[in-house]
Amino acid sequence: MQKESGSILVTSSMLHTIRNNLNAIIGYAQILQDGDAELDEQQKMQTSIEKAALNINSLLSLKKETPKSNPHANLENEATDTSPIHNTNQKILIVDDKPENLSLFSDILRPYHYELSVATSGAIALELLKSFHPDLILLDVIMPEMNGYEVLREIKKDKLTSDIPVIFLTAKDTTEDIVKGFEEGAVDYIAKPFHPKELIARVHTHLQKAKLFAKLKKLMEHSFHELYTPLSVISSAMEIQELEHQQTNYTQMTLAACKTLQSIYDDLYFSLNYSSTPREKKAFDFVALLKQRIHYFSLVAKSRSLEFKTEMPNQLSLVQSPENMERVIDNLISNALKYTKESSIITLSLTKNGDRWLFDICNPITKEIDVEKIFQKYYRAKEEVFGLGLGLELVQSICNENSIPLRATANDGLFCIQMELVEKK
Repeated sequence: MQKESGSILVTSSMLHTIRNNLNAIIGYAQILQDGDAELDEQQKMQTSIEKAALNINSLLSLKKETPKSNPHANLENEATDTSPIHNTNQKILIVDDKPENLSLFSDILRPYHYELSVATSGAIALELLKSFHPDLILLDVIMPEMNGYEVLREIKKDKLTSDIPVIFLTAKDTTEDIVKGFEEGAVDYIAKPFHPKELIARVHTHLQKAKLFAKLKKLMEHSFHELYTPLSVISSAMEIQELEHQQTNYTQMTLAACKTLQSIYDDLYFSLNYSSTPREKKAFDFVALLKQRIHYFSLVAKSRSLEFKTEMPNQLSLVQSPENMERVIDNLISNALKYTKESSIITLSLTKNGDRWLFDICNPITKEIDVEKIFQKYYRAKEEVFGLGLGLELVQSICNENSIPLRATANDGLFCIQMELVEKK
């Protein structure tokens, strides 16, 4: 428990540091009231923005470094950390159609003082979840009427239960079955028959991980608006400044910096909720959304002497989640803005290719980019460019889960990312 507590203390400290950085930005923005703003003051504000972004990167690394469950770990060693804990207040739901299995699992776990509830079918389990909110679910795969995969899909659809970790209990231990379980959203599997220490070790590990992640997520959700508000205040103040007085390079730089940080916060918040929040797919105009996001980033482009060039039809109807596609577009544009050499043009195009549309975003680059690594989490082609290194990995995750082909190329100083989109007929 000490390790978990330490992680939360570090997270709180980082959030405090980020708020200090943003307060510093607000302070420098007040210099606008004095007509003698100097270049070194602008540099101080830029430094504060960079420090805030770097602290967010460190914060996210806590999630990155959380140990992953290893099906082949030494269970004897894991079990040494699972001595009986009294009054844990942690709840476990066990779902299996065979009463003898439910009795066996309960007998193994009862000495650890978990609060246990059992269900003999998927339908009963889903009904129980309306009143019993467990910290972990042990779910049999092979059951009549409603198998474990179908039960898990229903669990993931409900916002109230989608975050609950599920361990599959199964006699089907082929690679295909295991992969299918993970694809459906299970955090682990236990093949029958199993040793009691294996069950105890895996239950203990996933309960601790879930508890840590729940605290981190809750902290971030509660802090998100507090972090976001200073940026909104700065943006509004700069816009009023321009309306009442005049537009300057200083106000434009401030607004561009705010939009950059807001985009980083959006990525962080979206990634914390992405896997657990189902996104509704519906028809929408991709071209209209694309134009809107290009306009949003126009100030950032202008602050770096960059231009957007577009080649697209008047309309393109897709059936996808607009929220998901907005994060995809924002991260593709943001990535291009970071790595395009100054006074260059970023091209965004939509071209028909058979029954599909190809969306391309291309930008000139000054440094070679490893196209095999760009979709890896936390990868950044330039360490001096601030950001989370999360954007393109998030793009790939969204595209993979929605069967959108995605590829990257880098030839003759031009870097391009392409998506294949299917038009709604």
